[in-house]
Parts: sequence; structure tokens; C-alpha cells
Amino acid sequence: MGTGGTGRYPETRFLIMQTRNENAVGCRVVDMTEATQGSTAAMTDDQKLSEAEIEAVQRDRFLADPAVPADQYPRLWNISAGMVYERVVRALEPSPPEYVTIPVLPWARRDIELSLAITDWNLLWEAAQFRRRIFSEEQLPYPLRDIADRGDVNVVFVPRTASRYYEYGPLFHLLPRSVIEYYGLPLVRCGQWPYFAQFGDIDRYLPADFEARLNRAWAHTVWRHLISGSPMRAFSESDPIRLLAHNLDFWLPPVTAVVQDFLRGMPVVDNEVEETHPHLTDGTVFDSVVNANPRMGTDLWRGEDEAAAFLQATVDAAGVHLFEGRVISGPFGHAARPRSGMLAGS
Repeated sequence: MGTGGTGRYPETRFLIMQTRNENAVGCRVVDMTEATQGSTAAMTDDQKLSEAEIEAVQRDRFLADPAVPADQYPRLWNISAGMVYERVVRALEPSPPEYVTIPVLPWARRDIELSLAITDWNLLWEAAQFRRRIFSEEQLPYPLRDIADRGDVNVVFVPRTASRYYEYGPLFHLLPRSVIEYYGLPLVRCGQWPYFAQFGDIDRYLPADFEARLNRAWAHTVWRHLISGSPMRAFSESDPIRLLAHNLDFWLPPVTAVVQDFLRGMPVVDNEVEETHPHLTDGTVFDSVVNANPRMGTDLWRGEDEAAAFLQATVDAAGVHLFEGRVISGPFGHAARPRSGMLAGS
């Protein structure tokens, strides 16, 4: 993959043009306080914490206050690439992303190099399928390097967990508190898109059947948007519309598209980057992308009203409806079959 031709896709790469942001000032609409609170004591306190105290700190990182109000829960947020980069590469015609799970050891035992590489890769989501051209072979540890060697593929890396929480996070964090509690799911503090960092082992705080519970909770929530006035029990378990409502992998592409469309409307950080086409290592102009200022980060939604608006937009993006008793799906109809959402072999 490198410029010397050692990989499967030699030569057709960018020059390494991303520069690290040393001050990271003014890059986000929302601050980092809530995402990092509670960790300082654990890292800077001279007194060694007990196992119980460590458990309490990590639990607080994941789980919301039981008294959290409806205008604060659920929540999904995005961190600006400007926290790390002074400039980004923006694809002019981005392809839809897929989620690829990567084994990452939790918390203190995890591979720091791999975790940082995943963060760097995901922050540059606007480069889409051209991200692999930004990084040198040395900057991408295994298995990221193997995925990048497959060519111009647009992937979002997430940690591989038993619950699949990080894959389905955008769907989970759309659910109102009443549905979360009805299906015996925990009130997870907030989600990230794209995945940025994990603060411990999320599976410790989720039920063993998290995916099955989420499946039912999502179908319960989305059903009235699909067929108003007809209860789910009126349809057999094998009915296509009922299968579709329960298929989390079907709903992941449209919710991701809605999230990205929203973020593309965010203002940019004023780093005085002129939008120009970069050059490849062979000196040719690559006109499929432009250099650009990073966009500001923001809450995608915070509270039930904002989440409900995103849920409706997700249903609209999926384009699912009934016509003469048949399920008609829109641009994401190819995803209606149960699938992992992962690239083969990952």
C-alpha cells in the first residue's frame, strides 16, 4: 500500500498532507466536559483506587443518571476532526460507508497504537472511500492495513463486542427512555458518531441478549412510522414488513446517511484552508476530493424531541412503504436481507 509499491494498491496515493492541530481551539460546538468527566480523578489521583472505586468510575462513564430529563436523553454527538487535524480531505461524491468490527482489547489492556489509528481514520469520515490514500502503511496497524489494501472502500471502524453495541449505537440512541426501560435495556449516557474512543468494556454494563432486546425495541419504535393504525400482532412473524422492522442491519445504512447529511451541513473551523484538489504521489491532480477546513462537532440530537425528528428522517431515507400488500423499499432495499454489515473476511 505504501508509496514504494509494497502493498496491493501501489503508487495511487495522496501525499501526506494532514497536519496535526496543536491547539484545537474552537473546533466544536459542544465541549468535551461531559465526555471526559470522571476520568481525571482516576488518572491523576496519587492514591490508588480500589476495585470498587474503579468500577464506579467506569460505570459512570457509560450509564446515565436515572433522573436524566427527557430533553437530555437520548443523545448522540460528534467530535470535530479539527480536534486533531488542521485540514481534512473531503470526497466530492462519497460512497455509503459500511461498519467493520475490529478486535480491540478493552480499557487498560487495549492496543494503544491500534486505538489511536482507528480514531484518526474515523475522524476523517468526509474523505469517505479515499481515506486509505491519506495514511502511509506505517500509520495503519494490522488489521486496518489489510482493509485499506482492498482499495477505495468507505468503512467506519468500531470495536468488536459481543453485544454489537458500537455497530448499532446510532439506532440504540434514537430510542426514548420509556422504550429503553420497557425492554430492559440500560440508560447508556450518550453515543458517538463516528466511533471515537471507548472508555472501558461496554459489554459489562449491557445484558447478554442486548442485540435481541434492541431488535424488539427498535421494531416497537419504528412500527408506527411504517404502518399507522395497524398493530404489529396483526401480521405474522414471517411477514416481510415485520421482518424488516426487526432487521437492525437494514436500518443502519439509512440512519448513517441521515447522520452524515446533518454533519455535512455544519459550519467549518476557520483554519484558512483553501478548497483545492490535492496531488497524488505521482504528481497528478486528484479531482475526486478537495482539501478543506474540518467541520465543527456538535450534538446530533439531545433529548426525545430531537431524536424523534432523526427517527422520522431515518424512515424517510429508508423509503419503506406498503403497496398493495407488498413491501416496497427505497435506496437501501438491498440491505433488507439480514447481514452482518461487515466486509467479507473482516
